[in-house]
Amino acid sequence: MKKGFFLIMVACLLSGRTEAQRSQFDTVAVSILDRMSEMIGQLGSCSATVKSNYDVSSQQLGLVKHSDVEHVYVGGPDKMLVRSEGDKGTRYLMYNGKMLSYYSVDKNHYAQVKVPSNVMDMIDYMNKDYGIVFPMSDFMYPGFVDDIINEARTIVLLGMTKVDGKDCFHIAGTAKDKTFQFWIADDAFSLPVKMVIVYTDKPLNPQYEATYCDWQINPTLPESIFEFRAPPNAQKIKLKPLSAKK
Repeated sequence: MKKGFFLIMVACLLSGRTEAQRSQFDTVAVSILDRMSEMIGQLGSCSATVKSNYDVSSQQLGLVKHSDVEHVYVGGPDKMLVRSEGDKGTRYLMYNGKMLSYYSVDKNHYAQVKVPSNVMDMIDYMNKDYGIVFPMSDFMYPGFVDDIINEARTIVLLGMTKVDGKDCFHIAGTAKDKTFQFWIADDAFSLPVKMVIVYTDKPLNPQYEATYCDWQINPTLPESIFEFRAPPNAQKIKLKPLSAKK
């Protein structure tokens, strides 16, 4: 994916598409996704709660459903905090523009990794080298909509519906290895409310579902929340890169 953050990219996205590409998809659905991407690109800071359910394959039981609740805080192009609670325990990811700190509350251990100096490069680095997935990261990429168009076979607007009482545009599509659905708020901010991905190339078609709520637009976030201080008696560990797990 293309990198960068907090940029207004819609004009570039539209001008970079050919008429042939646009004709394959519902242009209204694409314009709604474009507006969502534009609004996120204009945010100086934000926070949201992400409630996710996802399938994990088990040889004995088939697909087993797991869940997480993640509180995400983004403070400009070089600050991020994620607090996760769920089946994997309670965990923190703190990024201050230089270092990513991981802390497990349940195990009272932590690790630190020197990372690139902006949010999107940091997310790419940690995902590629360590397999860490950050909530909401897809929506942050300026090239989010172009990436969907490049992968998708169909994109359609199914109409209007409600999610937790909020009016939403319901958009669905297919790609070679997945199907996807987005619910985008029909309001001034056009932020994502829900997403579902079904991985059709994997056995039993596992799903990932996330809802996005408690959005705060351009909140004032203190610098201290992005700084990690090891609790008493916490053990320092090393995160194993994916290459070491093979």
